[in-house]
Amino acid sequence: MNQERKNPHADESGPRLNDNQIDAYCLDWVRWCDTRKFYLRPAAQNILARMQPSKSGIEPNIRNNPDLAFFNAAVHSLADMADHAEGYACFKAKYLEVNELIKVQVDKMGISRPTYYSRARSFARKALSLAGSLKRVHAESLSALGEALMVD
Repeated sequence: MNQERKNPHADESGPRLNDNQIDAYCLDWVRWCDTRKFYLRPAAQNILARMQPSKSGIEPNIRNNPDLAFFNAAVHSLADMADHAEGYACFKAKYLEVNELIKVQVDKMGISRPTYYSRARSFARKALSLAGSLKRVHAESLSALGEALMVD
């Protein structure tokens, strides 16, 4: 079915992703984000809300890839940085707000189509790089914690 794509920055010796692979990885991330709502218990609802049909639908069929959690953290971290605002705007428009035509999105931003794709791809590459760093730091901190627990 859906093959899991590995983050190439988790292992620095691994190959870099090409543009199509980055696009597929980001689309996997979008589907992964859709699955997060199924991990939480629904909040308390009033009587009228309970009478409405469920909007969640059928659970999506996506693997629970731990690398996507690091990619998610990286995307949201970069989104909060002013330096990456333009890249995030293009990334968000391409992957999260796909209901509009690209021509409309590009016109709203006042940029050309190649610039739009370049910024979205560049933001995704930066997020992949940061995700690899986050994963590495996380592994090192878990290792240090394990060693500290062994000493005590």
